[in-house]
Amino acid sequence: MRKCIKVMIGLLITLAVAGIPSRFVSASQATSYTYTLDEDGYWTRTQDAYLPDKTITDLGLAAPEDLYIDKDNMLFIADSLNRRIVKYSIDTGEIAGILENENLKNPRGVFVTGAGDIFVADPSAKMVFRFDRDFNLLQSIGRPTAPSFADTPFEPLRVAVDHGGNIYIVGEGVYNGIIQLSGTGDFLGYFAVNKTRLSFVQAIQNAIFTRAQLENLVARVPTTFSNLFIDDKGIVYSTTMGTHTDAVKKHNTAGGNMLKLQTYQSDSLTDLYVDSEGIIYASVHEGYIEVFSASGELIFEFGSNAFDMDVSGLYSSLPTIAVDHNGNIWTADGDKGYLQSFQPTDYALMVYGAMELYEQGRYEEALEQWTEVLKLNQMSVLAHNGVGKAYLHAGRYEEAMEHFKVAGNREYYSEAFWEVRNTWIQAKLPVVTGILASLWLLSFLIKKFDKKRIVRKAKKRFIHKLFTVPVVKDVLFACKIPRHPIDQYYNLRVSRSGSVAGASILYLLFFILFMAYQTGKGFIYQFKDIEDMDINAIVIGFAAILALFVICNYLVTSIKDGDGSLGQVYMIPAYGVLPAMVSMAIVIVMSYVLTYNEAFLLTIIMAIGIVWSIINIFLGLQTVHDYTMKETLLSLVITFVFFIIVTIITLIIIIMWEQLWQFLKSIGTEATRNVLH
Repeated sequence: MRKCIKVMIGLLITLAVAGIPSRFVSASQATSYTYTLDEDGYWTRTQDAYLPDKTITDLGLAAPEDLYIDKDNMLFIADSLNRRIVKYSIDTGEIAGILENENLKNPRGVFVTGAGDIFVADPSAKMVFRFDRDFNLLQSIGRPTAPSFADTPFEPLRVAVDHGGNIYIVGEGVYNGIIQLSGTGDFLGYFAVNKTRLSFVQAIQNAIFTRAQLENLVARVPTTFSNLFIDDKGIVYSTTMGTHTDAVKKHNTAGGNMLKLQTYQSDSLTDLYVDSEGIIYASVHEGYIEVFSASGELIFEFGSNAFDMDVSGLYSSLPTIAVDHNGNIWTADGDKGYLQSFQPTDYALMVYGAMELYEQGRYEEALEQWTEVLKLNQMSVLAHNGVGKAYLHAGRYEEAMEHFKVAGNREYYSEAFWEVRNTWIQAKLPVVTGILASLWLLSFLIKKFDKKRIVRKAKKRFIHKLFTVPVVKDVLFACKIPRHPIDQYYNLRVSRSGSVAGASILYLLFFILFMAYQTGKGFIYQFKDIEDMDINAIVIGFAAILALFVICNYLVTSIKDGDGSLGQVYMIPAYGVLPAMVSMAIVIVMSYVLTYNEAFLLTIIMAIGIVWSIINIFLGLQTVHDYTMKETLLSLVITFVFFIIVTIITLIIIIMWEQLWQFLKSIGTEATRNVLH
């Protein structure tokens, strides 16, 4: 399970619930762990953020679907199966009123305006109803009659109203977006829309199918919104189920998503609520509660499901969430029909306070608050990010870099690094310029006064001496391939250059560079730690892929009248990958001096190296085997197919051998047990 439940505490609370005849059940301890994300984006436990507070079981709710808290701290509950809206006073703990109306059939959504008007979404009645604060029906809004609405279904599930009186409706089966109506019910259009995301198979179908074939496929439509919310500033928020990407959206006036920070979001969000500080609270169908910052960064997740237990803070299903004026979270169990509130801990309040101070521009105070959070949790990603941002605004860039590195925040680390690099360049530019000028002057003087070419002859003698060592000569032969691949591979073919030993050294160098490329780049570009890599699997995989390619290509070209020997086929890739090796070396070095925004330079360098190497290897195969281009392509295709077949057969043999070994081992164990007993 993703979240472990504190079972013993839960059982004690359950017994308490059963034995106390009160309408409130108080829980003094958390019944589920609180989680956040670490620097690598994995779940990690943190201090409890919320503790179960009140469990209200005697309201007679049947499938509560939606909650809303108005400016007077009144909780409105869409009690769907009872066909009513319950008004509950959070401050007094009493029912303040019940809205019942003969027109209500299955109220699923409720929203209260600043003026006290109550809007109710009812999909069974196919209407949105507007009541005043005394529960008098003021308006019934049915299906829009505008031609542009066409045959779009109108079954309102959720409703919200902005400061201008415009009505926003999440409708069942509406793929065009959120329905937007005027205060009088006139159709204004669709606000925002989810993008249609194609799977890999669908992308292939689009590429190869005809229009007629595509029309016969199941219609590809975007996912629908599951809920929406409008905060005190009039900003529209929404949730979408069935996707981890943009599951929570904070919309601008054009419907675009202002939450650019990509972080974990559940794919089964049912509701969200936004407090006065912009903190986003979201409910997950399975019983989890997620809390996001105003920029979309995950702060906490807690809760869990408990289908066969009655434990405070655990749910059979969680359809809705709201937050009162005291910062307490209110939820409803959709199956069991009770309300559950949560009270924030001092730790959560400290985190929220630090975030609020930062948003207000009080960076020094925010730094002090985040420092206190770090005393409680030294590895808190949120706290390290907060301290780093405070240092960044204070101009303490190197200290900011340290905290961003701990938090794994490469974007802000890059901003701080840019400032540090800029300062270094300004300070060291005269020195670097002087060194370069001195080197140029030295070269100029050598050329001018070395009339007998003593220095240049010494250089040539040294290089010539290197080439007299056979292995060194064979390794350095790779330097000639990129400039004249056809000529040099011809020399390899007629056995005048290259050797298996030289190729083996090049493979070893390539593997070392590859591992350095994977694990040794600068922090901004290094996303993988060496401790997370299976070195044995990488070594075996590298050797297996190389061996399979060489053997398969040699067998295929032998059948197809290729002239290359097994040794030459082995040497071709080794002597062709030098551009990729050089690119990896350059990228490793440059990754320590480039910022996040300059990543395209590394991408271009690496792409050039890979493409150049592929061309070298292709020309090498063509030259050594004495093939035409068409024959070379055909041999590579057959080699690839042969490669796949051999791989599948090998995997089958390994699996069968493992099963046989387990079978023999079990027989041996059973025989030993029988002999001993």
